[in-house]
Amino acid sequence: MALQHTTEIPLDDLPKAQALYQGLKNQKCILMIVLGDSKATQDGVQIADNLAPTSPGGFTRKVMWVKNHTVLKEELEPYLHAAEIIKDDTPYEEIKCFCLTLSPRKAQSRIHKNGVMDYIRVEQLYIEAESQSL
Repeated sequence: MALQHTTEIPLDDLPKAQALYQGLKNQKCILMIVLGDSKATQDGVQIADNLAPTSPGGFTRKVMWVKNHTVLKEELEPYLHAAEIIKDDTPYEEIKCFCLTLSPRKAQSRIHKNGVMDYIRVEQLYIEAESQSL
């Protein structure tokens, strides 16, 4: 899988994972966060990567792929709670994908673990984050 706009977060080196996350978080970009490593998630990462250079608003888009929900959970879960994306009946582990706005970083919507990451839904997440970044 050739990914040009995606950073894969290592699962076995937490300091490196945190450093990569901080580097992406500090960039001026719309940041798509993808969690998990199922076949559907892998396909979704490829779609998000393919859509990254196509922003109609001229935003830089990046993808961060965390193949395990436990890595960076302390850093990522607060975005979802702050946006009230995670409700009592939707644990963090049931989220497949969400997108962060530019500074200040925030999330507005998500794709559930059993949801589809197709071109339309992924583009919707990007566009929503971009519209909240204006």
